Amino acid sequence: MFQMTRKILPVLAISTTIAGFSVAAQAADQWVMDANDSEIEFTGTQLGAEFEGEFKNFDANIVFSPDDLAGSSVEVLIDIASVDTENGDRDSQIVSSDWFDANQWPKATFKTKSFKEIAPGKYEAVADLTIRDVTREVTLPFDIEIEGNEADASGAVTINRTDFGIGQGQWADTSQVGDPVTIEIDIEATRK
Repeated sequence: MFQMTRKILPVLAISTTIAGFSVAAQAADQWVMDANDSEIEFTGTQLGAEFEGEFKNFDANIVFSPDDLAGSSVEVLIDIASVDTENGDRDSQIVSSDWFDANQWPKATFKTKSFKEIAPGKYEAVADLTIRDVTREVTLPFDIEIEGNEADASGAVTINRTDFGIGQGQWADTSQVGDPVTIEIDIEATRK
């Protein structure tokens, strides 16, 4: 769905998000995400150094067909507390009230509004991304491969964390933790 592959993410962003699939159907097909083979990852910067992370728990409701983009939709719910950057101190900060405030807003959501075909197998999803109760419209370019009843979508989008209020107080200053965050997704799914 996004250009978020296991080869990177931002989240989201997350999570991220996340598309559905079908080949020659008259109505958009429903798909079941394979949670074991799907990923929402992200890349940010701290003190000028790049770091990567992922959200380990998320769910997606996918209805998608290249032949029925108007009838296609994807909604992804991301569990903020499942963040993993392989740094316990950073992970505990990410879920704190200064950052994602996971106690008050435990989920981030990605909900599509429309799809557009760019080239064969390449699409853009316009969606509302909600983090910390702040909603912004994002455009996620993604590639999708559909073989039989199996689909793999990957894409990436870059957001500014401060647009969503991520980083309160002293952390609103982007000199220590950079503003841009790239979210990458790799979603594998099976047609219902």
